[in-house]
Amino acid sequence: MSTKDTKTTAVTEQGKSASSSLDLNKELEHFLKHALLELRQAKHINTHRPFQWHQAALTHHTFVYIHRFTGTLNVNGEPSRIIRKSAGLFTPGTNLELVADADHEAEVYIIEYDLFRAIEKTEARRVYERELHSPVTGLIQGPFYGIQRITAQITELAQSDHEASSRDIKAQLLLTDLLHMLWPEDNKSAAAEENRNNPEAWLKTTLQYMKQHYMHEIKLDKLAELAGMHPSYYSQLFKSRMQKNPIEYITHLRMNRAKEMLLTSDLRIRDIAREVGYRDEFYFSRRFRNYAGYAPTAYTKQVHRNIVSLSYPYTDHLMTLGITPCAAQIQGHLPHMPSSLKLPFHAYEPWEQGRQAFLDVHPELILTKDNAAAKAMEHIGDVAPIITIPWNETDVFGHLERIAAIVDRTRAARDWLDGHERKADRARKKIKELAGSLTVAVGTLTAKGPRMYSHRNFGHVFYRTLQLAAPPRIQAELHGKAPGVGYNWMPFTPGEWHGLEADVLVLAIDNMHNRAALLQKLKNDPLWSSHPAVRNGRVHLVDWSAWVVYAPYSINIQLEEALSMLTSRPVLL
Repeated sequence: MSTKDTKTTAVTEQGKSASSSLDLNKELEHFLKHALLELRQAKHINTHRPFQWHQAALTHHTFVYIHRFTGTLNVNGEPSRIIRKSAGLFTPGTNLELVADADHEAEVYIIEYDLFRAIEKTEARRVYERELHSPVTGLIQGPFYGIQRITAQITELAQSDHEASSRDIKAQLLLTDLLHMLWPEDNKSAAAEENRNNPEAWLKTTLQYMKQHYMHEIKLDKLAELAGMHPSYYSQLFKSRMQKNPIEYITHLRMNRAKEMLLTSDLRIRDIAREVGYRDEFYFSRRFRNYAGYAPTAYTKQVHRNIVSLSYPYTDHLMTLGITPCAAQIQGHLPHMPSSLKLPFHAYEPWEQGRQAFLDVHPELILTKDNAAAKAMEHIGDVAPIITIPWNETDVFGHLERIAAIVDRTRAARDWLDGHERKADRARKKIKELAGSLTVAVGTLTAKGPRMYSHRNFGHVFYRTLQLAAPPRIQAELHGKAPGVGYNWMPFTPGEWHGLEADVLVLAIDNMHNRAALLQKLKNDPLWSSHPAVRNGRVHLVDWSAWVVYAPYSINIQLEEALSMLTSRPVLL
């Protein structure tokens, strides 16, 4: 009997709570280990009209991802002010209402699903009952990196015409991944452990409190109480660690968040003042002028010269626009090198760069992808405004235009786009003349496993710039999706080429020193020689580090290399 068939024999409305002795991380593992998730409905709302959504007594578990929204979220009658992004998990029975402010765009994802817990599991049968409990409910404190991607996938799946059984399996996997993202570890038990083992834990505890509550009144006595110190001693010790006292730190947090809103939203000054903790907009404006040197209304007209880039593609973008960051994460080729920062390349990697490196360069603006935004806020949120350019919302051209708008280099962005198109047009004509019409398969061979790319990242130059055809499987995945954002890559097994045949095969490898060994390994595989590009001597191995940067300056270099390889004589490997 199938799991789904068995489930229907014992569905009740009685939720079961997990053991209170489990910490949240163990509870999550236990909770999902014996759970069945069923997608009920998913919808994507994107409107510029006045928007209001209300659901009394939710029927199903509901996840709401608010991507672009300014307004109020009411949960059981309790209002929460929402600016830009937010997310929340809500259990059945909750009353929810979203009301957008007038004249603001609203983009919201709403996903409804049911949870079933196994109450009997034997080889012969499984019995599930409906679960109304959830280890975590309410608004989720970011980061939101990856949430939009998986939310969009679930929404697209719900509206697809996939076979029901296939859709259910995919939905189960995607919902499980989403919940793993949203359910954090047990921060209280972790904090308690840290307080025992880390003499500086008092600082982390109070900094976290300030970052979560800076929009409200925060008294020194409360911070000292959290730190377990006398207020005057706490203030003195805080200043020795952070180079400013606690009140100055909170003010800087507020002013930097205000600057971010001034640069990235069309909110009125009085609304921004309230969002960062000031009821009186005129008092806020005076404090802002004292802090920044000019009024809030003049801030967006300022030219920001000292810019820090926390993400290497955006370092490339800034250089393309004629701006050399005062400090930056660096990867790949650049015309000249700014001061390099040792920063994580992925959200899960530790932050190793010291705070002093940022204080030394006096940044006016900090630019980052969304995967580094939370860590940046944690470590340097008081140093300068942190502007997040979401990575997966748009393609390389969209990144360039958004960054150019923020740093007042829109004309430079247009000049680069026009020049790049002229180079691309010349390259397309030359390839057509010397090589004819080509299909190209673009993959990577790294420790993460073999991947075959589409119109983004490694495939951008071949498919977007040179407008060459992709293998049939890639074309099928891209059907109906926006170029550059709809689909990125798929795993593949070298040798299993069905649907990945092409005239030219380009493989990026992350260790060019092992090039000969890799080639020999591939040639020893009897399936390797079955690929048309291998038979015709049209295989090219390229340096992963030179092709991984998905940004303008690097793309122009990649274009030159692609033109050379595609117009060269075939070489049998």
